[in-house]
Amino acid sequence: MRTSMIVAADEGDSIGLAGTLPWHFPADLRRFKQLTLGHAVVAGRRTHDEIVARLGRPLPGRFSVVVTSRPGLPSGSSGGSGKSDESGAENAVFQPDAVAALNLARGIESFAGRDEVFVIGGAQIYTQLLGEVDRVYLTRVHRRTEGDTVLPAGWLEPFSLIGEEDSGQDQQLSFLTYERAQS
Repeated sequence: MRTSMIVAADEGDSIGLAGTLPWHFPADLRRFKQLTLGHAVVAGRRTHDEIVARLGRPLPGRFSVVVTSRPGLPSGSSGGSGKSDESGAENAVFQPDAVAALNLARGIESFAGRDEVFVIGGAQIYTQLLGEVDRVYLTRVHRRTEGDTVLPAGWLEPFSLIGEEDSGQDQQLSFLTYERAQS
């Protein structure tokens, strides 16, 4: 089972400002959807809440496992509206910590016969699960932005670049793929 991290970061590794992305690139959103569609994703509660605020529901076509210690959202519960995705299955559950969330997401993927789970943020979840990540899908934003959420220094050191794709965004973005280096 591959554990992948998918993240967009500027040249200073900033990933957020006031709980949202400090940029809007349709090509990045399309890539996120293309890679994660049909898979289980692990998200922190604030990231999940931001998605629900924008879309009015959890990510469609994905099963969200949300890390939260917030009272009133017991582990295993469906949050928000409890709406189902197009398959009719509940598509969001809550877990009390990142490791429990990742283990549940891996179980969901395995049960469904799939082989990749995605860690989608935020910064605390990325940091807590970085040691479990085998692959990083990075959208590198080629500028420095004002941000209040930054990835930890040296976070990419254990990984080697294995691929780069054209973003179609006039040199504003690069789509990079990294794999954990073999020891």
